[in-house]
Amino acid sequence: MAIEIILPRLGRTMEQAVIVALHVQVGQKVRKGQVLADLETDKATMQIESPAAGIIGAILTEQGDVLPVETPLFVLLDDGQPLDPERIETLRQQVQAARESILELTAPAAHTLPLADSTTPSTQTRSKSHPMPATSQEALDAFQASQPVPASQFKPGARIPLTRWQKIIAQKMLTSKRQIPCFYLILQADVTELAQVRQNLSRQGSRTISYNDFLLKAAALSLRRYPILTGQLTTDAIELAEQIDIGLALAARHGLVAPVLREVDTLTIFQISAAVQDLLDRAARNALGPADLEGGCMTITNLGKFGIDSFIPIVIPGQASILGVGCIREQCVPDGPQIQIRKKMTLTLSVDHRIVNGAEAAQFLDHIKKLLEHPSELIDTP
Repeated sequence: MAIEIILPRLGRTMEQAVIVALHVQVGQKVRKGQVLADLETDKATMQIESPAAGIIGAILTEQGDVLPVETPLFVLLDDGQPLDPERIETLRQQVQAARESILELTAPAAHTLPLADSTTPSTQTRSKSHPMPATSQEALDAFQASQPVPASQFKPGARIPLTRWQKIIAQKMLTSKRQIPCFYLILQADVTELAQVRQNLSRQGSRTISYNDFLLKAAALSLRRYPILTGQLTTDAIELAEQIDIGLALAARHGLVAPVLREVDTLTIFQISAAVQDLLDRAARNALGPADLEGGCMTITNLGKFGIDSFIPIVIPGQASILGVGCIREQCVPDGPQIQIRKKMTLTLSVDHRIVNGAEAAQFLDHIKKLLEHPSELIDTP
């Protein structure tokens, strides 16, 4: 019996993928589970495995193809089974039509997910900078080594071809900007007490707790309080998520990804820290799988490490919001006749206005702020 192996949908929002490499040839015998091809989606590099033992009767795709999900890629035959030329020709025509249908989606553009900083955002007073602590330093070093050459090393007038993956990311971001009507809320959280609590917890535990760990917990508890922020728009309804899963933008070998932490509202700060470290380690090895990238109610992206005060992140299609986190800066704050030096962090929330109204989003962001300003609630709440 001939088996047509198609490009699978490896995630809820996956629509297409790049065929990065082919590992078999026509006429080759393969075993069940053998890797046939490497794929690259807008989120990760993945593999297609043979669903059964057999012989590769036809390869319908080529390395470098960008194809939509459910496009036929291989025909697997039983040993001694003849090939049906008419069926193969029909399949090849389907693949060619799929190629042509996706050409418009690969137009050059340049939008990517902002990088999440799992280290401490920089704390500054005027022009004075404090060095970055060694939170997850080895993993971050691995990320930096795998990143594209910095723009400063490019020569003026150079032409830099876009990778297929960059084109797919560009299309996702273009879809977001065209189809998701967003509004933006910005406020500052006083994280003076949080900085001290974080330092104390890091001294007590076996690992350094990052600000992202607290941000994830605060966002999760706020999503539990304001579940409309977990919504997804369907034809005639807004469907709320059954559990609170949050994406965290991270650097990986082929670019930037947003793996998802599951049921974050049920985890302790130390459990969140361990889960984030696991994602960092696997992203550095390019070992994130489809399950790591599926779903998510919202995403957090942190540019604090780079001294960015605030920025407006782009909502990922399939989610209702994304939280952009800036660096921590010390500010002079009046306290009666006295002046206090307080640590302030800027939070920017981008929100899909089709799902969430301004009042709901404002209450949600304010709740995150209050939790960050009263960190004992983040530690004590299961």
